[in-house]
Amino acid sequence: MDYTSLATLWATIALIIFLGVAVYIKVPGMIAKALDARAARISNELDEARRLREEAQQLLGQYQRKRKEAEQEAADIVAAAKREADMLA
Repeated sequence: MDYTSLATLWATIALIIFLGVAVYIKVPGMIAKALDARAARISNELDEARRLREEAQQLLGQYQRKRKEAEQEAADIVAAAKREADMLA
């Protein structure tokens, strides 16, 4: 047996021991739990973003309606002022 195959053997044994210890202390379960928590947090953030977007769209609609009403009121005031100016002239 040469040194290369002996080193490969020990590296393989070390890897098997490492993986065995990782499984024994439930590392895959901890990783899965962390990923599930992150997925839940991201889902909550997306739901919050959707809610905020809907709220912003409602506010935009309200402000656009108010702007149109204000423009109409301004046009009515200008028209009334012109009529009054014509009557005075």
